[in-house]
Amino acid sequence: MSRGRRRAYLYAATIAVAGGLLFAGYGITVPPEPGTRLQGAAFLAALGDTERALEACDQVLREHPDSLDARIFRAAFLAAAGRHDEAARTYEDAIARAKDESIRCDLTLDRASVLLQAGRTREFEAERQKLAAMGAGYRLDVCEGLWAEKGGAWGAAVAAYRRAAGKRPLDEQLKGRLHTALLEQGREQLAAGRLDEARASFDGAVELLPRAREARLRAAEVRLATRDVDAAVAQLREAGPRAPGVAPLLFRAATLLLEKGRREEALDALAAALVADRAAALALLRNETVWAAQMGQPDVLELLETEQDSTPVALTADGGVIHDPRNSGEQGPVR
Repeated sequence: MSRGRRRAYLYAATIAVAGGLLFAGYGITVPPEPGTRLQGAAFLAALGDTERALEACDQVLREHPDSLDARIFRAAFLAAAGRHDEAARTYEDAIARAKDESIRCDLTLDRASVLLQAGRTREFEAERQKLAAMGAGYRLDVCEGLWAEKGGAWGAAVAAYRRAAGKRPLDEQLKGRLHTALLEQGREQLAAGRLDEARASFDGAVELLPRAREARLRAAEVRLATRDVDAAVAQLREAGPRAPGVAPLLFRAATLLLEKGRREEALDALAAALVADRAAALALLRNETVWAAQMGQPDVLELLETEQDSTPVALTADGGVIHDPRNSGEQGPVR
């Protein structure tokens, strides 16, 4: 499920819950209004209960056979669950029933997307040609972006999505696609050593979705590669200590700070790395000679000896090791 679609589902769920909607099995009753039922279906889909979400759509369709909304919701749930062939058929049905040309264009784009994900490239091209005949504007740019993604041409995908964004306000779906394309483009640029370009790509991804942890981590990674440790630490702070994969980056930041003679800040960053992933941080510390050279071998050995202890560790300013009283019940300061 894409971030944009999941966010839309959760938004619908918020409306549904605020309206007092509850589904059987979740301790709630279902009002008869089709719109409210579909909002509840979005709630179920956001929880990952695709089958019950589809059941809710089918119930609306049994009572309201001409409901376009029910078909659109049903197709979206199928697509999010990876059932692309079923989604394509449902979108086709919805397109045939849509009277508004703008809605038909949107649904044609959605159908093109699931066809491409299903590997049905000829049918994707047929849908793209339909959009061209409709004068679909930005939707053609999105189609180009989808095709570029399929081939791993992330630079072309970014360019296409940016053209689309220049023709209309960014919606959540387009924002999510551009965000993903920028991340992938940045990874390629970073791997090729094009650090300035990578930084621009990752910063663009952060600007689009500031709360997305992966973008923050990659923005920190490229700054560590250029030894801009302060900017890297700022990005890691925004990502948070529980972001997946943050510990190695925190350790690299700690090592750079130690090399710059900023011992106090280095110990803070190392302590954060230990909190994030103790085993990974200790493994890195064992293989990094800078710490032994800067702090002295005895202090580093003392830290590594705590590896067999299950209690989390924190560091004193002089490099000694203390246990974290938040988990041990002890009293005392913790960095």
